[in-house]
Amino acid sequence: MKVYEKIFARLDELSMSQSELSRRTGISTSTINDWKKKKINPQADKLVVICKALDMSLAELLGDDGTESSSIDYSADEKYLVECYRRSDNYVRKHMLRYMELIDKTERKVTGTPQRNVAVIQDVDGNNIVFINDIIFMGKQSIKWNDVEAYLKRFVGEFYWISDTEDEIYIGADLPDEYAHSEYTRVLKGANAKAKANAAQGIPELIEIATEKRHTKNSKKKHEKDAKYGWYRYESRFALPVYSERREVIRYNVYHVAMIIRHSEDGKKYLYDIMNIKKETGSLFQSDDLTQ
Repeated sequence: MKVYEKIFARLDELSMSQSELSRRTGISTSTINDWKKKKINPQADKLVVICKALDMSLAELLGDDGTESSSIDYSADEKYLVECYRRSDNYVRKHMLRYMELIDKTERKVTGTPQRNVAVIQDVDGNNIVFINDIIFMGKQSIKWNDVEAYLKRFVGEFYWISDTEDEIYIGADLPDEYAHSEYTRVLKGANAKAKANAAQGIPELIEIATEKRHTKNSKKKHEKDAKYGWYRYESRFALPVYSERREVIRYNVYHVAMIIRHSEDGKKYLYDIMNIKKETGSLFQSDDLTQ
């Protein structure tokens, strides 16, 4: 069995979606999908983080008979590292993995690769909430929406699955501009403006947990192509931290949001915008609630 086959077999075993694997590893869903579609193995430098996400050992993923080594284009150094891992006991393996994780984190900081501090957590009623743990867009007077637009460009070309319906949602080149400069965005003020700006960090997860699918036909001529088959609206939720003067998190404010999806003439569904942001005043999480 090839490495990519083992990965997808393990996903089935864990009932884990490709979008969840993407969230845990930082590998784009399109790249993960390519492994299966194109029948190719992941790059060697991704194996450690994949093993961690799937709760597998490197030996389990690569196979102990050595037959997989030829299916991945290893350098001599990479082969040496794999062999060192295989012949080590569990204690040494754990330290090797931890060391590689620290190197990976340091390398990303040095190269300036932005990190997302986002998690999906269930409330007491079992409903999913996307917790966005960093406020990266803030302004004394107003949000710098051009910065939000630039941030969103990282998602263009990706696609994610809505767990509730298994709909595949694409991120088109139009999203960053529409999200940051739509008529709805222009009238946002204060906390709601900050909420929408920072919700951009959780786009993949907001799509994944979306529920309450509703469809309406397109009625505007300007959208006769990009929304030829109409519009879908989903409901989603996210939470943002509220800080003390010492920059300590004292609680999380929970927001309800509508995810607007356009069904294009190419047959694909695209995220168009996030609208109708409302704070759920009765659902404020104290910081202690998340550590109990």
